[in-house]
Amino acid sequence: MNATQSAKEIFIREGYESFENFIHDSALLISLSKIDQYEAECDFYKEKYRMGLEKFEATLHKKRGKENFQKEEDLEDWEFARHAVRWWKERADELRTSKTH
Repeated sequence: MNATQSAKEIFIREGYESFENFIHDSALLISLSKIDQYEAECDFYKEKYRMGLEKFEATLHKKRGKENFQKEEDLEDWEFARHAVRWWKERADELRTSKTH
């Protein structure tokens, strides 16, 4: 038996009718993991600054002439994490609605 045949046998034993179904489920699991990861990052910043992103951004930009590079970097990371949550949630929703098996 070669590696491809072994892989197919494993998929069948685990209840997958096709490799595409396995890929679909794997992609969904990755998406859910990424959502958790980026939501945890958003929660970290929310707890660190004891406010939501919009309030933090407004507070940070009110202080003219006083640059705080660490807070600016945190803002960028927080914004990225929030956008990533949205992107991964959209992918997960697409995968859930297009379930192939």
